Amino acid sequence: MSTAEIIYELVKAMPEDQATTVLAFVKSLREEASIDVEPKLLSDYLGILKDSPNFNEDPLEFQRKLRSEWD
Repeated sequence: MSTAEIIYELVKAMPEDQATTVLAFVKSLREEASIDVEPKLLSDYLGILKDSPNFNEDPLEFQRKLRSEWD
């Protein structure tokens, strides 16, 4: 008997509310598996904020403003 068949038989014998909980758990496992967990390279993020209204000024001036907020 395969693992899936064993799980199926066990879930069939459960009350509906418990079976629903198992279903939600299995769906969350499936969702986790589909998430990209490969490490990203810094180069993957280059240019991602180029059109952002928050970063459209001179980078040095932006940095000075941030630092002045901490003083």
